[in-house]
Amino acid sequence: MTAVPARERFGGGRARAAVHQFLQQPFASVQMLLLAVVGLLGFGILMSISTTISAASDNGGTGSIWSQGIKEGLFVCVGLVIFWFAMRLSPRALRAFAYPLLALAVASLLAVLIPGIGVGVYGARRWIDLGPLQLQPSELAKVAMMLWGADLLARKQQLRTLKRARHLFVPLVPGFALVSLLVMAEPDLGTTCCFMLILLGLLWMVGMPMRYFAGVLGVVGAAITLLAVAAPYRLDRLKSFTDPFKHAKTTGYHTVEGLYALASGGVFGVGLGQGTSKYGWVPNANSDYVFAIIGEELGLVGCAAVLALFGLLAFVGMRIAQRSVDPFVRLAAGTTTIWLCGQAVINIGYVSGLLPVTGIPLPMISAGGTSLLATFFVLGMMTSFARHEPLAVNVARRSYRLDRRSRLERLARIPVPRPYVAPKRRTSTRPADATSRTASATARPASSRPATASASRTRVASAPPARPQRPVAARPARRRSA
Repeated sequence: MTAVPARERFGGGRARAAVHQFLQQPFASVQMLLLAVVGLLGFGILMSISTTISAASDNGGTGSIWSQGIKEGLFVCVGLVIFWFAMRLSPRALRAFAYPLLALAVASLLAVLIPGIGVGVYGARRWIDLGPLQLQPSELAKVAMMLWGADLLARKQQLRTLKRARHLFVPLVPGFALVSLLVMAEPDLGTTCCFMLILLGLLWMVGMPMRYFAGVLGVVGAAITLLAVAAPYRLDRLKSFTDPFKHAKTTGYHTVEGLYALASGGVFGVGLGQGTSKYGWVPNANSDYVFAIIGEELGLVGCAAVLALFGLLAFVGMRIAQRSVDPFVRLAAGTTTIWLCGQAVINIGYVSGLLPVTGIPLPMISAGGTSLLATFFVLGMMTSFARHEPLAVNVARRSYRLDRRSRLERLARIPVPRPYVAPKRRTSTRPADATSRTASATARPASSRPATASASRTRVASAPPARPQRPVAARPARRRSA
């Protein structure tokens, strides 16, 4: 008898075969992406309800204790509509949105700096008041810059002009530098770090040589460090990062209280809504430090579930980028994945004391209207990209012809994805040299030639002079000998 491997004896081989079979399905990317979105959104709603009382007390006790929960529910409803709208858009339509969205984002970043339009909170002017809602233009600028950079590099890649470094950097890097300066004028170093993540994601996904990428990474790191030490309060945060308990009452207060909240949860947590750190101990418990509240109330299990969902999002995003044949989809999907997962790594890193505090929200979980809406849009865009995978397109078109679409697709009127068709390169019709130009000019009919005297003189002057023919003398006939 042949020995059966231990992994097959205990079901390891069957599980691996089942996972492989699932990944080969045409809509596996869509299903995994929706699972990650629903899981992260569920954590966000639970944490919003759990911290709504503490958020009301932070606002001075004005309004209802459920005001944050109601506002979050409103943003979720609007975000689901945005998600559905972005999912219906094709990659070609998303590319058309890039430049109008970029113009709107730059105009909003300029408007937020004008007194009377921009709303200042804690010494920073980052919001625009629109009555019941306050929108943050920098979140809109993230989406706009990602779409613009992906479209720009995709067009250059199709034209095969990325072989030179200047075509790779210009105008991509100056555009990101301009928007980053506008964001730093608010000021907002955390959002500037997100813009640098998007820039590095674009350069990585386009296949930038490692020697250039290492140089760009060094310049970005040096620029962020210079901006961090330029302001005194940011410099104090960097000093307290190495030993936060030494500055527990001043600049290290956020880090110390976040670590205490994570440590008090244990493995299974104290229970949803039963945490006490959010009542005046952990600052910004509903936004920047919401991961510390997850660790306290849901314990290590809850933190591991959040990390697993972000890991699933990273896997699915890179899978979509790898399986696509459209260069714009590859760049946009990979850059969005690096942006969202990198933002999550930075947030969880400074909550757990591994990184300096920057004030970046946790995607889909932290409370915040504009950030949630922007995340809904890019995740809907990712769902549209997953529906446009080659295998998914073939199955969807076949189901549409046989009228086998799901009831949800028929009710939502989701359009059938179209296969990607590479654009044709324009061939130059201009003659290559002067000889071909002369031949084409002589081949034209006389009616198409210019009738003016100046044009005739130019053509006569440019034509070579005719060579005179020499007269041929008649040869005498040979006499035949008898």
